[in-house]
Amino acid sequence: MVDTGIGKRIAIISTVIAVLLVVLFLAWRAGWLRREREVPTAVQRVPEETRSVSLYYASREADRLLSETREIAVEEGLERQIEAIVSALLEGPSGRDKVNAIPPGTRVLHVFWEEDTQTVFLDFSRTLVSNHPGGSTGEYFTIGMIVRTVSANFPQVRRLQFLVDGYPVETIAGHYAVDQPIDVLRWR
Repeated sequence: MVDTGIGKRIAIISTVIAVLLVVLFLAWRAGWLRREREVPTAVQRVPEETRSVSLYYASREADRLLSETREIAVEEGLERQIEAIVSALLEGPSGRDKVNAIPPGTRVLHVFWEEDTQTVFLDFSRTLVSNHPGGSTGEYFTIGMIVRTVSANFPQVRRLQFLVDGYPVETIAGHYAVDQPIDVLRWR
């Protein structure tokens, strides 16, 4: 029988390929062959521009609304702008002469704009109603702060409808009806 050495050559080549594959696998596992990618720890949205807005808060004496000017990031679309401004209002005033009559923890869930009727629908979290301290004065200023802030910054809005978790509510604290859209120009 003639031995050509083909079997030995195949065994050697197979062994070399297996060793190379093991070395490449181990190098890849160790990260030597991977390109290091810088992974950002947090993604931040960079606003294209800011806008100076007027936010209205109750006076400490609870006898009027006082305005506060603030710069906020502006996004495209009326609904997003309204949401950004009302969210800024919910953060509370910066001055000591003003108080926030909106319950802490209240959030804007959605904003809807109906152009035909010039009505904005503001959908708040249940906290607006469930954590409201009550009283006619407190409720008046809660409604007034939101209505005045929206109407001062968006003259195209004629009516404002309060929603809580997607549904209209009869009242926020039992003294003022908010189950129908409020005419922002006639609000006291």
